[in-house]
Amino acid sequence: MSHSEHTKLKEFIFLIIIITFSTISVSFGSQVSEDSYGISASGTIIYWPRVDITINVDKIIGVNNLSLGFQLDFEWKRWRNSTVLRQLASEAGFKLIRIFDWRSQNDASPDPCLYWNETTKTGVFDWTDVDLLVTRVFEVGAEPLITLGGYDMQPKYLPNGMATNPVTGLPYPESWAAYCQAWVKHFKEIELPVRFYEIVNEPWEYFGWVNYTRLGFFMELFNAAADAMRSENPNILIGLNGANRKYVLDYWLAHGGVDLDFISFHKYDAGTIGQYDDEVMFSRAETYQIVTSSSYYGVQDVRKVYFNARGKRVLVINSESNFNSAWQTGTDPKIQQMVGAVWLALVLRAEVLEGVDGTVYYTFSSSASWERANKQSGGVGFGMVNEDDNKPWYPYYVQKMIGNNMDVGDLIVESNSSSNDIRVLSWLNGGKLKILLICKADRPYMIYFNGISGKLNIMKIDNTISWENPSFQFDEIDPTKPITINGYTVALLSLSEF
Repeated sequence: MSHSEHTKLKEFIFLIIIITFSTISVSFGSQVSEDSYGISASGTIIYWPRVDITINVDKIIGVNNLSLGFQLDFEWKRWRNSTVLRQLASEAGFKLIRIFDWRSQNDASPDPCLYWNETTKTGVFDWTDVDLLVTRVFEVGAEPLITLGGYDMQPKYLPNGMATNPVTGLPYPESWAAYCQAWVKHFKEIELPVRFYEIVNEPWEYFGWVNYTRLGFFMELFNAAADAMRSENPNILIGLNGANRKYVLDYWLAHGGVDLDFISFHKYDAGTIGQYDDEVMFSRAETYQIVTSSSYYGVQDVRKVYFNARGKRVLVINSESNFNSAWQTGTDPKIQQMVGAVWLALVLRAEVLEGVDGTVYYTFSSSASWERANKQSGGVGFGMVNEDDNKPWYPYYVQKMIGNNMDVGDLIVESNSSSNDIRVLSWLNGGKLKILLICKADRPYMIYFNGISGKLNIMKIDNTISWENPSFQFDEIDPTKPITINGYTVALLSLSEF
């Protein structure tokens, strides 16, 4: 390099530094100039691409159906007995809490059936644990979704004394129906308004992908249970887990499956740690089982297919979901980090836009210390809250952000982003305009707003605060001026006058 070229390079770098420090701030919510260059902490020159967010509050594009929820699995008793954990659930605005009956080993689920008499088709029940749990669910402003039975219908997962048919490998339909009916009868008698029931968790593990013989056996079991439960209380809502699978729903509608009140599915976008990179995971968040594929009906299509066959609008519920389903050697460390939070926000946004009625996060809490001491992955479990100190991780903050600011019936307004890396969702809630921004690229951007004015109040999460000790960040900005965001971000903006 010549002396003159070297001098010009130094002058250029100096000019960039002067421009940067006189006009640019990298903190979220700070107002910045049209210039979009800066210097990182390491001295690297950074360029902030411009992204335009356009809001049209006069154009309504839909209505929100979505209620947020979570699963209580092995931690059900801890949650039930903890004022702090229940308060966290209440403060986040959860409306649906899913409960198992079938993990009967070592108090892993609140199984009330002490003994089942296969001859008389009756059971001896102690409802104490169940009643207190369900009562606590209602107290936090939610309602239970009770899942009766699991895919492994062997005796160890059935009420003590209940037999299985050696031909089908399932309980006898009459006996299983009587057991399910006992649940409905009990809640009717004590006047607890339990509505939602799934009959068997993940039954596809029993009937596989295209085993129509086994699918027929399962349908016979399901039909018997649903008929018995509805004879006890016709106002309950009964769902079939996995009925978004094309071959399941097509068979069900063509071969005499009972009417369904809701179709539920489980959404884990990876099965092994590191199976997909972040970009693919974010794509799957918005598409996998949300839109139609070769194997699954998407949300809108599954509802359309059912309506065309039965003339009824069926509810659609994502009844179990997380970033990754790996667990045997440990959970994915990204679940509680900003990657997992961005993934969750993208899922919830897609579910709102596609008309999903309910969504359940698996699970509410987990112990980071236990997971790290007993597993190899470096993960901290599936939970949104750390059982070690009852402090939330970032996925909880996403749920709280949306759960406290979006209600069923809220009007969705038109909003668009000029960048595929920034997702936006806007709606009207309590007389205020709410704008959800999701940055799904790990780099900074400069955001310009079009179509709104006034003061924007912002709450957001990003990597500037560690996921191990997370918190909301708050600010107030003028939407007529641009703001910067720094990599993976989930932000909720609120505008009272627009």
